[in-house]
Amino acid sequence: MENKSPDIKTEDILTDESLLKTLEQEDFYVDGKSDKEFELARDIKDALKSSGSNLSEGDRLMIGNRIISSIGKEKRRISLWWVSSAAVLLVLVGIAVLINMNRESGLRQFANSLSPLFNTEYTRLILPDENEIQITSGESKIDYSANGTEINIEAQGTTSQRLQDNEMTYNTLVVPYGKRSRVKLPDNTIVWLNSGSTLIYPARFDSDKREVFLEGEAVFDVSHQKNSSFYVMTKNLDIRVLGTFFNLSAYSDDKTVSAVLESGSVELLFKGTFLGIQSKEQMAPGSMAVYDPSAKTIVQTKVNTRMFISWKDGYFICEKSSLESIIKKLSRYYNVQIEFEKPELALETFSGQLNLRESATDVLEVISEITDTEIEQKGNRITIKERSHS
Repeated sequence: MENKSPDIKTEDILTDESLLKTLEQEDFYVDGKSDKEFELARDIKDALKSSGSNLSEGDRLMIGNRIISSIGKEKRRISLWWVSSAAVLLVLVGIAVLINMNRESGLRQFANSLSPLFNTEYTRLILPDENEIQITSGESKIDYSANGTEINIEAQGTTSQRLQDNEMTYNTLVVPYGKRSRVKLPDNTIVWLNSGSTLIYPARFDSDKREVFLEGEAVFDVSHQKNSSFYVMTKNLDIRVLGTFFNLSAYSDDKTVSAVLESGSVELLFKGTFLGIQSKEQMAPGSMAVYDPSAKTIVQTKVNTRMFISWKDGYFICEKSSLESIIKKLSRYYNVQIEFEKPELALETFSGQLNLRESATDVLEVISEITDTEIEQKGNRITIKERSHS
């Protein structure tokens, strides 16, 4: 590749169509040395297309500042390869967003490094150094001391963990299908974990930022701290709160992630439709937000929030809910296999309150009386069938 000028900078390449064409070439060497400006330009171009980047934070800040400077130069006629002249502003915004997106927290890295942790028997609390506590009760309660060193598990007593100063360590709470757990974190935030869920959190929070990672479903009652935001991370959607009460459902086998806000205010952070760049959206109390990771779209609607939060108190509220959605929740809650004899039965709707303190069979009997269906149980499998009227 012929180097057009030793003074060519990355912003020159990104704002010159003829130079942009050279980024399609694979040879980035001049006199045997790599041309760093062209490499940096190609990395930025690829990053804006894939929402990922190999650039260091310093490089991204540097090129962002350069583009800010170059915008004010009226002599340059800005023309980018994918949009109009105004697109230089989008480059700037994209780089700024990428800086934030690529500051991947230690918690997310830790969560991504874990292998699947579910079992079908016990709730598990995994402490540093793979020290594991098995909790046998169906509905467990766990309370942390303010410094995170003491952990009280109802009916099993108190245990402790040794924490080093200036070292971030994580606890992992794994709740299998058929179990539930309530945990009070060191900052007094209370989390109710539904069946088939995993919560990962620091053993001790930093003073300026509190982060947890969820897979599955949980209700959060976040303790307000004036100068410390609380973040709930999932694989596809993050939530930033200052103090609020909400439900978040992010099961790996669901196509969407949903959040339901009962009180307070939260900010949703998600990959948007424009080049996968992170977008933000506020939620108001009484609303439900559903994020589709494949379409990268989010839809908010007004809902009865108790329908999505009441499970923590031992009952389901249903308002013309499809049997398909109800059965999916009951299958997780009781850890039983429930199926329909005919697909069209899944489209039937049910309204009412279901007492989850009763057995799965008793709950399904209530549903069958109203929907004109009947149930048949064989071992751990329950089939919903059309009621015979012989």
